[in-house]
Amino acid sequence: MAERPDELFLIDGNSLAYRAFFALPESIATSTGQPTNAIFGFASMLVKLLTEYGVKPTIVVWDAGNSGRKAMSADYKATRTSRPDLLKEQWPHLLEIVDAFGYRNTHVDGYEADDVIASIAQKARVADPPIRSVVVTGDRDAFQIIDDDGLVAIMATGRGITDTKLYDRQAVIDRYGLAPELIPDFYGLKGDTSDNIPGVPGIGDKTGAALLQQFGDLDTVLASVDQISGAKRKENLTNHADDARLSKQLATILRDVPTDIDPALEAARAPDRSKLREVFRRFELRAPLSRLEDALAGDEGEADGPDAVPGANLTGDVQLTARVREAAITDLRVLPPGLEVSVAFSIPEAPEGELFTLDAQARFGVHAGTGGVLTGPCQDAAEVIAALGDRPVVMHDAKAAGPVPVSLAHDTLLGAYLLEPARRGYPFDELCEERGFATKIEDPAARAALLTNALATWQREQLADRGLQGLMDDVELPLVGVLAAMEDAGMRLDKPRLALIKTRVDEEIATLEREVWDLAGEEFVLGSPQQLGQVLFEKLGLSRKRRGKTGFSTDARVLQAIRDEHPIIPKIERWRELNQLSKTYLDPLPHMTDDEDRIHTTFLQAVAQTGRLSSTNPNMQNVPVRTELGREIRGCFRAGDGNVLVSADYSQVELRILAHVADEPVLKAIFVAGEDVHTATASTVFDKPASELTPMDRSKAKMINYGIVYGLSDFGLADRLNIPREEAKAFIDTYLERFPKVAQFMEDTIDQAKDQGHVHTLYGRRRQIPEIRARNWNVRMLGERLAVNTVIQGTAADVMKLAMIEAARALAASDLTARMVLTVHDELVFEAPESEAQAVADLARTTMVAPWGHEPPLAVDVGFGVSWMDAK
Repeated sequence: MAERPDELFLIDGNSLAYRAFFALPESIATSTGQPTNAIFGFASMLVKLLTEYGVKPTIVVWDAGNSGRKAMSADYKATRTSRPDLLKEQWPHLLEIVDAFGYRNTHVDGYEADDVIASIAQKARVADPPIRSVVVTGDRDAFQIIDDDGLVAIMATGRGITDTKLYDRQAVIDRYGLAPELIPDFYGLKGDTSDNIPGVPGIGDKTGAALLQQFGDLDTVLASVDQISGAKRKENLTNHADDARLSKQLATILRDVPTDIDPALEAARAPDRSKLREVFRRFELRAPLSRLEDALAGDEGEADGPDAVPGANLTGDVQLTARVREAAITDLRVLPPGLEVSVAFSIPEAPEGELFTLDAQARFGVHAGTGGVLTGPCQDAAEVIAALGDRPVVMHDAKAAGPVPVSLAHDTLLGAYLLEPARRGYPFDELCEERGFATKIEDPAARAALLTNALATWQREQLADRGLQGLMDDVELPLVGVLAAMEDAGMRLDKPRLALIKTRVDEEIATLEREVWDLAGEEFVLGSPQQLGQVLFEKLGLSRKRRGKTGFSTDARVLQAIRDEHPIIPKIERWRELNQLSKTYLDPLPHMTDDEDRIHTTFLQAVAQTGRLSSTNPNMQNVPVRTELGREIRGCFRAGDGNVLVSADYSQVELRILAHVADEPVLKAIFVAGEDVHTATASTVFDKPASELTPMDRSKAKMINYGIVYGLSDFGLADRLNIPREEAKAFIDTYLERFPKVAQFMEDTIDQAKDQGHVHTLYGRRRQIPEIRARNWNVRMLGERLAVNTVIQGTAADVMKLAMIEAARALAASDLTARMVLTVHDELVFEAPESEAQAVADLARTTMVAPWGHEPPLAVDVGFGVSWMDAK
């Protein structure tokens, strides 16, 4: 027989679910697009209770009626909207989570949760011996059920999901100046807008509490109107006395709801750990899962024994078992001499053929087909890779490990990226833990082999299910070696030339600083937004635009808008430009070179949700090309002696992709005819012949063209062109009227995102757009912009990646000695002997358009020179 409890937790399920839903962004979703903001918050609260209070008998109570209050007042809760669709989707899973925790779900038909909770708490209070109840709720009217004996306490949720405070009788008095039993009287006076309880007009928390403190209870307040100051207050109390009495009645929680729950028989049921982990992993509740594992630590391991590794079968996704056995030297005859064998094992359900894994840190390889494991004196991953030959290899972050195997069969970092492009990072251990892949084997080689293969097997099943396997095998995996080779090649930096630029720029920065101080009439820190704002808006009295968290904004757009108001503004803008470029490039670049003065950036393949590549240390993507100083910095990146740089840049690739995916005949015709698309667009939108167009007309058309691609709103276009919003809207409307297929494409894409929760590129890359279903208009509009932009920019990213693979293969198959050294957005940069420049230019044009094969065709502009600036 279960031990009789001395404490019982009672949770208001509806209160907690709604608080979680409205407190967290609606954009929180799984990698498949399932909304989880309410699930996340609800689960987080239950984890908090488990962590802080341990396993307790717990009942989660749900609303199942209005407890007769509608009969008292037809207006009761009449202003409440129906349950939001995103919350409806999550609701059934909340009950599932409760079950997994070992808690009881309950409701009583016809009654609200707080009435049922109060009734259970009353039963517990009068039990022999009494049982203490802790009520978890976000509703403050529940304070009324707190008793004098400390047998009922309220754990009230605050602003945050897991922000709680435990209230006893004294805590309620400290907060309101009222005893808990006066809470219904309090609501009778002040009402409750959330439940549409009217109360008395003009009486809020402060006045209501003061009146009850003075007169004792609601009836006495209403009988003592003559003693109350304020003519309007007297009038309201007189005219709305019946409303006050009804409000008190509506706010009074019932304590006699019929329920078959006997608190004395409630047991502290242990959580179903396996089910909890499965549910948390299914909904990708990473942070709550981590806290849950901490709370459950020591109670249960994930492996069945010291030498058994069930790993993946915890979720049922992959059945994989391995046992440590003695190594067989004959299994490793393919390996070079000097490599030691530490562990070998068998994997009965390993993928077909021979499969290897390699770990960048531990420096080992695993031959899953024969069970061979490499460890020991191997100091370089190159040794292991050389030993593996052409056998399929599975790795995590292969590019970081060293030489990339030509037979790379799967990369678990890239697999995770394709499945969850919105994720911030892809640590290997974290990915395994989330899927329940675990082992008690301590040997790092065996452990990594087992987990890597388990994770890879699961990922490939998921990739296939979501139509992403082709993207992995044909785009991302072949690109790894290409990027690694580019990183290894690097670009030469002209350090003396850069030093001369730095000296000049430092002098100009110092001069600008002094000039700004002279115009301001005082010295201050130009890099401090607060100090700058004080000078501009308080001392100089310039126009104040947007307010930020710490004062009025001084960002670039604000300064641009007030540029003509004072000569100090252009100098501040110039100082910012020079200071930023100096800190980002002029100062650090000389310290990033190797012995041959070459810079080796790191290309990031698993960061941007659209699939675009980026780079770091240094960030070569952001070296500006439109400013004079930016071009000078580009001029410091030079080819080696006797070589030139060849720059191949797509011409308006995203607009050409837009023309294709929208099947817009006018745009297609413009590109096929080789016309300037911005001039042609301006002529179409402004209804003028090209000969009558002004440079401003073309500039506006260019902004509209790219604005459509990037989902620019009329507000954003107005801001960028410095024109009225109405004029900007007229431009966009005219554009969409003249290019109706573009408008239809945008509408269809947005509809698809709303219906399916995601969009995909022409090559199948998928991105979830949870923002598009949000109730908040701004968030929803962001989702619409992301949906349209992802299709276009993501397709362009796929095209560039395929082009890089084609170019690398073409170079390898040729007699050329040229090599790719850099990619920046729509540009590829090659380094080649001067004698090969034209051949490389021709190769670039051919290979960069080869992956496309659609109308309108792609176009590539090619230039070459000794420096990157000259080539561009």
